[in-house]
Amino acid sequence: MPMIVDPSAPQVTPPLVTVSPDGYLRADVDELWAGVVLAYDAATPPDTARNLALNPSVEVNITDTQSYGPSITRTRVTSRSRVGAACIEHTHTAASSAGTTWTISPQTAGTTVQVGIWVWIPATGITTGQITWRSGTMTLRNAVLPVLPTAGGWVRISASHTLTAGQTCDRVGLAFAASTGTTWWADACMAEPGSALHPYVDGTQPGCVWDGTAHASTSRRVTTPMTPGLIRQVRIMRQDPDGAATPVRSADPAWAVDGVGTAYDHEAPLGVPIAYTATPLYADGTEGTPSALSITVPAPPAGHRDVWIKSVDEPGLSALVTVWSWPELTWEARIDSAAVQGSPYSVAAQDLYSAPASTMIIGAEGSQIPALERLLTTPGIRLIQTRPDYYRPDQFVMVGGVQQSLDSTPTESRSYQFSVVPVARPATAGQPMRMPNWSWDQVAAQFGTFDAVVGSYPTWAALSTNGTV
Repeated sequence: MPMIVDPSAPQVTPPLVTVSPDGYLRADVDELWAGVVLAYDAATPPDTARNLALNPSVEVNITDTQSYGPSITRTRVTSRSRVGAACIEHTHTAASSAGTTWTISPQTAGTTVQVGIWVWIPATGITTGQITWRSGTMTLRNAVLPVLPTAGGWVRISASHTLTAGQTCDRVGLAFAASTGTTWWADACMAEPGSALHPYVDGTQPGCVWDGTAHASTSRRVTTPMTPGLIRQVRIMRQDPDGAATPVRSADPAWAVDGVGTAYDHEAPLGVPIAYTATPLYADGTEGTPSALSITVPAPPAGHRDVWIKSVDEPGLSALVTVWSWPELTWEARIDSAAVQGSPYSVAAQDLYSAPASTMIIGAEGSQIPALERLLTTPGIRLIQTRPDYYRPDQFVMVGGVQQSLDSTPTESRSYQFSVVPVARPATAGQPMRMPNWSWDQVAAQFGTFDAVVGSYPTWAALSTNGTV
């Protein structure tokens, strides 16, 4: 059985890379296939870091944060966050430059204060932005952003300032110049002394501690070095917004070579925050300290091509399609009844409702036609996913009764109607890694000798993910 399958599609460079606070777990979002490349490397040296911000992710309240600038309202919200459960929502009540500052442990002259803050801005309404260093209400420096962050998702902005003679800094923050009614969000403020800005740290994350009261003090990463040579496997679990812990199909568990294990998650929900936790498994059967991170796999834009139909067995056989006729879902009640002598009522027992069945009609054009036909007529379980605001839950299904219709002439688009039979999620234990674009067969086709493979991929993680990691 191949470790990873389907070399048919071109490789792309994932646009979003997230690393756990302890540095051991990495996630690369593969937007081409709406999947996640996961890599655990226990040989990563512990990377110490300290966050000077006292309440960096407003998990409990917005204490130790301040309004910065005029005409803005700030609210702690849980509907959107980059780290943990909450962030700060900003709404401009007039055209202004305004935002938030975070209280930090006071720093004195000669210290370089690195600042990194995650922000989510809208596509319109914002013209400029800046990161600031302050002493009380006095501004020490404003660093104007050379370009605005990309709209519609979480982006980390950063800058640094070395405090000059006589300067003391006890607040850092950011502001955006925006029109009336513009709303944007900020989260996960990292203020760090020194020459480098590390990934975000707070005391609630694995391998980290608060120096004092939780969510009201500085925090540090205190990762303990691993013993990678004794690690044989790594188990990776995904926690979805509903709180359920779900095994990642190719990491239940994944083999780890010298403490390095890789996996691919083709089933993560789209457009919502999810968390991954990787636990190393030692040769003696014991478990090591887990590593965790949180990401969001982008949902497709609304409208044209807004539904994924994914092959569970072959991720590269998946397709992003347009649904021409949204199915009417049908739930069977599953009620058993029997007549009772001498009573006008029947005795009845009701089981759980059946999963909703339906019929779908989707469209295809040009080169998408043969790929979609293969997807619909190849045996196997499919996963149907779309945007969270469509309120269509992810479904594992089998399809049948596929009918193709010509919309006009044979050279133009086609429509496909098929029945959808819901099934339970297939078992994950012991499943091999399946990643689009790559397999052992593909390795053999590209390289004549193993020495050539070793010369092309410096690490096991790079080989198993075709250079993504």
